[in-house]
Amino acid sequence: MKKDEKELLDLINLCRRNDSRAQKELFNSYKNQMFALCLRYSKSSSEAEDMLMQGWLRVFSKIDYFEITDEFKVSHFESWLQRVIINNAINTYRINKKYNSLNDFEQVVENKDFNLYESDYVFSEEELISCVQTLPKSLRVIFNLCAIDQYSNKDISEILNMSQNSVKSNLYKARQLLKEKLEKIEKKKNE
Repeated sequence: MKKDEKELLDLINLCRRNDSRAQKELFNSYKNQMFALCLRYSKSSSEAEDMLMQGWLRVFSKIDYFEITDEFKVSHFESWLQRVIINNAINTYRINKKYNSLNDFEQVVENKDFNLYESDYVFSEEELISCVQTLPKSLRVIFNLCAIDQYSNKDISEILNMSQNSVKSNLYKARQLLKEKLEKIEKKKNE
């Protein structure tokens, strides 16, 4: 349930005063949307729940930094909220990141056309999410940042502290793995 501008402003101001009822109401208003966002960066629902809770703790600890202007719109807060949750997911990735880096591939994809697989089969949302969640964490984070959250390769390289060529090659590998997984799903459904 989305809030109008005045209701949301009131809630934000109450949250700034650590009002637990307001925090609960704000959380309940956006928990499903933010959980879906966390699912894209996690391997499982339980990992997404952990990310969600950590993200909301960060939201409430940083809510004083959210700038309220005279032209305040609900979308301003929602964008800020998504940014905090995504940054938390990226930080979680960095903390849990294994130190064995992926090898660069010679073949690098410059084109951001994410039509992974041409098919008449229509994949369900669950099938797509499941495929993305099975990617190795480093590839999943890069794929989400680029394909879903629309970050540029340059932005991703800065966020993840890696070269743009590594971003491109990891994105290529993620796309190839997803294509293979989607092909298997379709083949299984057609049997």
